[in-house]
Amino acid sequence: MNVHRRKWSTLAAAILLAGNLSIAAPALADQLPAGGQPTTVQATNQGASRNASQTGQQGNAGTSAGPGLAEAGQPANNQSAGALAQQIRDGKINDQALINDTYQQIDQQNRQLNNVIYEDPADANQQLRDLQKAGHKEQPFYGVPILIKGIGQPYKGYPNTNGLPYEKDTQSHYTKNFVQRLKDLGFIILGQTNFPELGLINVTNSNLYGPAHNPWALDRNPGGSSGGAAASVAAGIVPIATGNDAGGSLRIPASWSGVIGLKPTQGLIIGDPTTPSVVNFAETRDITDTVTLLKGLLNPKQAGTLKELPQDLRSLKIAYSLVSPVGTPVSQDARAAVLNAVQFLRAQGFDVVEQDSPVDGVKLMQNYYLGALSDGSVANFLFQQKYHRNLTAEDVKAGLVSPMTYALYEASRKAPQNARQQYQGALATVHQQMTAFHQQYPIYLTPTTATTAPLNSDPAFLPADVTKLLQIKDLNFNDQMKLIYASWLHGLSKTPFTQLANVAGEPALSLPTYVSAAGLPLGIQLEGAPGSDLLLLALGKIFEDHHQFHFLNDYRAQVLPPKQAGNAAQTGLPGGQPVSTSGNLLNGHLATSSQVTKPGSSKIGTTGDLQTKLPQTGNQHSVILVSLGIGGLLTLVLVDTEIRHKQH
Repeated sequence: MNVHRRKWSTLAAAILLAGNLSIAAPALADQLPAGGQPTTVQATNQGASRNASQTGQQGNAGTSAGPGLAEAGQPANNQSAGALAQQIRDGKINDQALINDTYQQIDQQNRQLNNVIYEDPADANQQLRDLQKAGHKEQPFYGVPILIKGIGQPYKGYPNTNGLPYEKDTQSHYTKNFVQRLKDLGFIILGQTNFPELGLINVTNSNLYGPAHNPWALDRNPGGSSGGAAASVAAGIVPIATGNDAGGSLRIPASWSGVIGLKPTQGLIIGDPTTPSVVNFAETRDITDTVTLLKGLLNPKQAGTLKELPQDLRSLKIAYSLVSPVGTPVSQDARAAVLNAVQFLRAQGFDVVEQDSPVDGVKLMQNYYLGALSDGSVANFLFQQKYHRNLTAEDVKAGLVSPMTYALYEASRKAPQNARQQYQGALATVHQQMTAFHQQYPIYLTPTTATTAPLNSDPAFLPADVTKLLQIKDLNFNDQMKLIYASWLHGLSKTPFTQLANVAGEPALSLPTYVSAAGLPLGIQLEGAPGSDLLLLALGKIFEDHHQFHFLNDYRAQVLPPKQAGNAAQTGLPGGQPVSTSGNLLNGHLATSSQVTKPGSSKIGTTGDLQTKLPQTGNQHSVILVSLGIGGLLTLVLVDTEIRHKQH
């Protein structure tokens, strides 16, 4: 009998413990790996991080003396990039020590996050020596470490795989002007971040690099395709990491990882085409950094497209929508995120009305996938160079290419001659519709994503759809495109709001203003007419100044007891304490919050005033587990008492 009692008491205690851990799960997610260790990245320069410190010290003769990071007061990379650069210039942070510390953080955190796929400490130290020899420290990001996305941003000597397994040994033979401009701004490039094959999907996972993991919850994805970049910034490894965006690839991971993601106006950034296509920019944690970076990466020929700010931002009418453009469900979290923002903006004196965009979202996406056919053609061309044959369904089964890449290739072979013309016509229609819309509503507010971050176990494409994609060769072109749309809908339903800005060539900004009850972030998106980038950032600054942003380190500080939160920051786990940077933005381009805040309303919008108070933790199973555990223990006590009574 005693043996049985011990077994049942152990089981009841275990259930009770599980319930308590479930309540605390959002706070512990970055410390308790879910689903085991992430797959080790093949392309990572093995041992690079561990050797960074030694390499750096050997090449440090030209480094000015200065305190180490421990003397700077806080984890350096949880500060803004601008603040870091100033401390390096002032000698308060040693530039070489900062690089070494960042590599150490990558080494520690990448084992769980798999967000960095390549490192080159030797090149980083050479960049620093070149920067020091130049003798100029006026660059806005002098000595600040940065990570660049592994696709679309070639850097000579770095991998250039496009995420395709058969391209795993390919290197870049030149440096893109966008990347060179980063160096000109003072950044030190440390490595590349993870991305999906060809950057095609809204999560970061591929046959070549494996899944990235979200620092908020390791069993979830940080988003895509700039997921490795967003995870790096969210985790406090670097203050800025670059990415690119052809359908939401900066904003989706910004939403799911709780950082700032700006998709600039098409063609505004150096090296970007002026017609709707991919745009390059970055994931950030600070609006001032974002503005400074935007100005630094500006294409001089397109500078005139930036619009001046109105004297009173409150004169701008804002439309908001809670409806998915493709008719799919929108989660309560996404709705709450927007409604919280609406309440905040109205409290600041803005006129905010509910109004959907005039664009047919289904038609927009059908035409959007027409534009994606070229990705399949490119993948097949690269495959031919190596294997001297075309892609087949068997190559999907062999893990050489994703099912959607193969499907796009097969559809590209049967595309009619007027497919490109149809795509261009759709772009023109959307542009006209949104131009008219913005004349009445200069700002369009939506959720960035319709849900919080998906689990890494949730496939990008459902198995039943993959089976059909493998047989797409036998279909006519119209049926092929219908299948591609239907197969992509599983992922698209989570992120239906971002593609509009790409097709219209407009700027859009994701802001980290919301955290769900399960402890997962979800962003809101502000979209404006072409050239209104600074306007969007001015609105973002209002949210920032009124403490509406919720970064991982802030969330941890509220979820964990102070001592545990401090230990988490010091041990290199994701997060840490940021330095507040509430100063005015450069050159007076952006108004301060006092210009748009009602008199006497300076406290409006602080955390807890207009948004459900954080921390919001727990899930629907927590209370059940706790109740079962308590009930089990009480039952054991009653049974034990009855047995003892009978024995006596």
